[in-house]
Amino acid sequence: METNDRRWSTEIQVHYPLITEVALSPDGRWVVYGVREPLMTENRSVFITHLYLASASGGEPIQLTSGAHHNHTARWSPDGNHLAFLSNRGDASGEGKANIYVMRLAGGEPWPLTAYTETAVTDVVWAPDGQYLTFLMPEPPTEEKQRARKAKADPLIWGEDFDFQHVYNVPFAVAPRDLPEAIQVTQGPFHVVKLAWMPGGERLVLVHRPTPEEEAWTESVLALLSFMPDRIRNLPADETALEELATLAEWSPTPIPSPDGRWIACLTGMQPPRWGGANRVVLYAADGGEMRPLMETPDGQCWPIGWGAEGRAVYVAEQCGIDTHIWALSAADQTGRAVLTTPTYKGSLHTADRGRIAFVAETFLSPNALYLWDSASGDVQQVAAPSMPDDWPAAPVPDIEVLRWTSPVPLKDTMAQEGAPEIEGIVFYPPDRPPGQVCPLVVDVHGGPAGVFQRRFLGGLDRYCNIPALAELGIAVLRVNPRGSSGYGRTFRFANYKDWGRGDFADILAGVDLLVKQGQVDAERLGIMGWSYGGYMTSWAITQTDRFDAACVGAGVTNLMSFTGTADIPGFLPDYFGAEFWEDLDTYRSHSALFNVRGVTTPTLIQHGESDVRVPLSQGRELYTALKRQGVPVRMVIYPRQGHSVNEPRLRSDVRQRPVAWFARWLLDEVLV
Repeated sequence: METNDRRWSTEIQVHYPLITEVALSPDGRWVVYGVREPLMTENRSVFITHLYLASASGGEPIQLTSGAHHNHTARWSPDGNHLAFLSNRGDASGEGKANIYVMRLAGGEPWPLTAYTETAVTDVVWAPDGQYLTFLMPEPPTEEKQRARKAKADPLIWGEDFDFQHVYNVPFAVAPRDLPEAIQVTQGPFHVVKLAWMPGGERLVLVHRPTPEEEAWTESVLALLSFMPDRIRNLPADETALEELATLAEWSPTPIPSPDGRWIACLTGMQPPRWGGANRVVLYAADGGEMRPLMETPDGQCWPIGWGAEGRAVYVAEQCGIDTHIWALSAADQTGRAVLTTPTYKGSLHTADRGRIAFVAETFLSPNALYLWDSASGDVQQVAAPSMPDDWPAAPVPDIEVLRWTSPVPLKDTMAQEGAPEIEGIVFYPPDRPPGQVCPLVVDVHGGPAGVFQRRFLGGLDRYCNIPALAELGIAVLRVNPRGSSGYGRTFRFANYKDWGRGDFADILAGVDLLVKQGQVDAERLGIMGWSYGGYMTSWAITQTDRFDAACVGAGVTNLMSFTGTADIPGFLPDYFGAEFWEDLDTYRSHSALFNVRGVTTPTLIQHGESDVRVPLSQGRELYTALKRQGVPVRMVIYPRQGHSVNEPRLRSDVRQRPVAWFARWLLDEVLV
């Protein structure tokens, strides 16, 4: 089959208009949202985002930005008359650093407030009076550093030399002739990751860590800084000037002050910190008084949206199986209630007027669209939907079944609870399949391992596996949420601790066995694939069984010992396995594909980003070498410039197309060109 004859080609899917962010205006009447699009020219291949304005009452959205630049992180001014955002539009090549731009909602061209060339602004918020914008940015290199780099005399002391991110303040000015002077607010050997203004504008609430290293999330701290913007010019604050409220031990804690300024709602992780993830919202008294934990949500892993009307509740979102639910947690006690449980994926949630929540929702067959939920009426209305490309395929889509089965391996956790768990999976069958016809099957394993397969639109690019393209070839796909996944409670999420590749693998195989028993799929034509932890599970599968006729390993962890010594998260596996590798060598060795690779025969495609620091390239190369030297059909594709995610449109298209061709070859004996 010719690649160009297929309607669900990745070349088409790369143009899917993904909504990337949502910002509700202070009065709740307008929503700004970002839409991603590919920019592919002779010498560029990048995703850029443009901003759109939609009315809460409906109507045609207005495109606010255009051109060949990336525009994102939209922030409304307190009076709702201006919009600040980050953009690299100051550089004609489109490769420049992100700076702060402001535009009138009434119309007109944006203007810059900063123009940094050596470092990028990463976040921006308005001061409550609208007179200043406060932003985060890694400190620009000193003249001494720049001279050293130019002279090639710039050795790096690993684990000591850091580019710390700090707080800066810049006055708001309407289309100034000269850029206003930005002032550094914090300084010193600590790294600020989040910020918000307290009501009244005399204090900032910050989240900081000791270093920019990913592992430092376990030491994230909530702190307050008191100052008046017009008095800060000669008084930069070091760490000692911060009033620390709590250690948060949370990967991405976003502080949200209450409307009356008495409390700060912030996501707080369990102690000691665990990579499997367990958190709850805690209210911290702004005056330093006693903290108030709110109700723990069913999955024990939520993310805050904002405060409800009159500060009586905090809204949060949480995964519930393959769906996303919104909860209102009482600020007065440890009670709460689910307020929106529609069977959809929900993301990019935001509230500003404390009476509405703007969010993006989608289903398997419905593209992402922008919605508003009204707390008073409970009504949900769609307010905008990005236009699909003109050549978007009007093609048959897979038949979908949500399937549940009982795992043969009991579920155990640290509280000694046991039981045969119910596992949830999603099966995507080829469209128009004749009754009783069995078909080949590809198993898709998610990353994490605390990830989860959700009710996401099939035509998007959110996952490694191109389900519509495989279904178009007559191949079914099974997505499994095995033990270790989010969305099924804390016990389930922690059930694969010290057990990678055992109970979770049994959960997956039980789903395959069920489909074979039902006569849905062909036991002689099975494939498996996955990215990150899914890549780990795929590499593990081919060392444990010869049932799979083809495998695709994306950025997979294949050697637990060398991964721990080279990844940017060296504490990850010691937490999951309860020991350092030198303390429990047998466990690391027995759970690594590389130490069980002898005798593998499964044809394997390996894909990896060249600059991946989460799962270093060496993990893929080690597996490639082991398979190659045993004569196994193997191919390794390395993606230049890419990290753990492949984010260039042309390369992203390639990442999703190659597994389709690989499975066509080995499951269908068909060559795609």
